[in-house]
Amino acid sequence: MGGATQTGGSPSTGGGTTVVDAGISADAPLTALPDGAVVVIQSDAAPAKLDLALPSDGVAETLADDSLAVRFANLILATYPQAASISTDNLGRARGWDYNNGIVLHGIQKVYERRPDPKYLAYLKTFVDAYVSAEGALNIAATQTLDLIQPATLLLFLYEQTKDAKYLKGAATIRQRLDGYAKNTAGGFWHKDTYPNQMWLDGIFMVQPFLAKYGALDATCGAYCFDTPVNQITLLASHTKTANGLYVHAWDESKAATWADKTTGLSPEVWDRGLGWFAMALVDILPYLPDSHAGKATLLATFTSLAEAVKAVQGPTGLFYQVMDKGTLADNWVETSGSGMFVYALKTGVDRGYLPSSYLEVAQKGFAGLKPKITNDAKGQPVLSDSVAGMSVQNTYALYVSQAKLTNSPHGLCGILLAASAME
Repeated sequence: MGGATQTGGSPSTGGGTTVVDAGISADAPLTALPDGAVVVIQSDAAPAKLDLALPSDGVAETLADDSLAVRFANLILATYPQAASISTDNLGRARGWDYNNGIVLHGIQKVYERRPDPKYLAYLKTFVDAYVSAEGALNIAATQTLDLIQPATLLLFLYEQTKDAKYLKGAATIRQRLDGYAKNTAGGFWHKDTYPNQMWLDGIFMVQPFLAKYGALDATCGAYCFDTPVNQITLLASHTKTANGLYVHAWDESKAATWADKTTGLSPEVWDRGLGWFAMALVDILPYLPDSHAGKATLLATFTSLAEAVKAVQGPTGLFYQVMDKGTLADNWVETSGSGMFVYALKTGVDRGYLPSSYLEVAQKGFAGLKPKITNDAKGQPVLSDSVAGMSVQNTYALYVSQAKLTNSPHGLCGILLAASAME
């Protein structure tokens, strides 16, 4: 972890791995560490290419024509012939290669994996090919923001599907850019260059699943692709985990942000979509980490502990509240994009054997709660309501619950595509 200083503890070895810590072991509960303490978990074993044929996750390949997954996927293709314009900025300009589009396309990918309709693959390929030359050169801004890395997961998916080396070359460029990426003194990636020293739960999803899968596809990445997800997650989790097992939205090492507690640097609330990103990242990283990696058990324990805490705050309708652990407050409300993410993460966790089968009921209850939030427009097309607008870290509870509720927003579309592809 570039820029980190290792403090306290001593290296211990075993099973071909080395663990360097700050007075805690790799499988210890994640609690807040003193400022400046760093957790570094490294693998000494030479990385090997993994078998990328993931388990079937216990679901059939075909989604029905009238499934929500297919209906929403078809709606996106019809509404946005150019995927780069699924999301637009305040001036109406297409965002292009950006997470706001990438997360919806990630949802289309999940639908394709269950229903391999060539039109879905062509849609994803057309988007990516606009940014990657035949030789694998990228035409993507080098701005330091984790939001521009998330669509790179599509490069890896297309490489799997086509075996075209240009996609793997493009992924290598994305990975290399991380070498010069800004970090706080503990080695954590800044969320953006405009948010110095800040780590957000959102940012884990934007980068770390890409790195883990890239490491599995290309052994030349070395230990970096497996060590980095473990270290970034462990560092952020050690600061943001609360007494109830959930995680607050963000941590500012400098404590300079307006939302940051002046003692801990933490943001004030547990935001459902922020934690949804984090939960999905964990369940999607785990299949690619080698079993021999010292950090795999740590991430699995983090995921199972989080699942238990999420289950405890599920609302009576099955959905989860915008501020997750304050559902009893009258102005709080159930939010659909994050709820869809939890449905996906919990169902996938059961399917992959990370969670006991009892969590299937939690996912089913959440999916049942999403369905009343879906209506049909005048053309018979599905509309998902009550997805919170895109937002940064907020200063207060009141600001979290006062954000706009959108219909068929990119975040909501991502959530419903992932939930439906896992559940139907």
